[in-house]
Amino acid sequence: MAIQFDCPFCTSTLKVPDATAGKQGDCPRCGTKLVIPNPFAAGSATPPAEAATAAPVPPQVDAPTPPPASSDSAQASEMPPGDVAVSVPRSSATAQYLRKRRKSNVGGVVLFLFFFTVMAGVAGYFYWNFGLRLEGNLVAARISPEGAKLEKRLMPENAGVSEEVIKAVNQNLLETPRRVQSDLMEMLFYGPEKGGLEVRLKPGAKTELVRVDLTGDPALMDYINKQGTQLDQPRSAELQSSLKNFYTDWNEFIQTQSVMPDLLHYRNSVGVNSLLGGLGYHTEARVNHKIYPCVHDDFKGGLYFLVPKGTLQFNIQGREMDNGWTTFPGKYEVQVTQEYQSQP
Repeated sequence: MAIQFDCPFCTSTLKVPDATAGKQGDCPRCGTKLVIPNPFAAGSATPPAEAATAAPVPPQVDAPTPPPASSDSAQASEMPPGDVAVSVPRSSATAQYLRKRRKSNVGGVVLFLFFFTVMAGVAGYFYWNFGLRLEGNLVAARISPEGAKLEKRLMPENAGVSEEVIKAVNQNLLETPRRVQSDLMEMLFYGPEKGGLEVRLKPGAKTELVRVDLTGDPALMDYINKQGTQLDQPRSAELQSSLKNFYTDWNEFIQTQSVMPDLLHYRNSVGVNSLLGGLGYHTEARVNHKIYPCVHDDFKGGLYFLVPKGTLQFNIQGREMDNGWTTFPGKYEVQVTQEYQSQP
């Protein structure tokens, strides 16, 4: 003789030996912990199926949806050896219940996504209309041709190359400085007597250097103070990587006298990057829909741009990076209010 009862969660009909009456076990179909009813207890007038319904131990977490039957019988994972529960295929009522439960779960997910989208839209609306606004007007001054020169000495001890390579490249550039010239700018790489790598930038034949005063916008200065370190991370990482490649490529050129490294590439990734700060790295000037680079940050509230000679007005805005993102959210109209300084 066997005890027969229904699982209260998945409604599977289970059969177990009489010896398991009153013991705990797991439903082999859905895993619900339950107490096997004892129809032999004194004074028990409750049918086995109803007693099982009242006796199960409620699970602490939602049990997963019962898997499809793969055999006619299974052994409960937590029952003692010999306590076997035989399941009966689901009834149509059980299948209908499980379908409704799955539909209910899907509906809850859809409702959550709907409310999340609405809240994100509301937050975006308020940020756009009442949040940080980096836009307005700024002023700039031309730098006289005599003073339009930017220099930076790089000490590449932490570039990730050997000291012998650094000395060989610096000595080569001390003996033979290398110049990259274009209508936009002139960049010189040379090795000074005191060691290191020196870069020197001057405007090209058709451009001039202007300094934009950022202190006229307190919101912009506050943005720089709060975001400056984060803005500078990609510039610093690119400079370190490019400096290592520069020394490696140039040393190979010295040793093999093969093709000279691409100095135009290193003009930007090493030369210009060494003169910039975080904000300058993420901005550019636009004059008549043409892009002109930021080439220096003096960390005193001034950004320096190369623009066509005689420019009276231009815009500065965020630069689109290689990954397609534009980090700097601002857009400013700049008026060039001062002419060249006279030569003393």
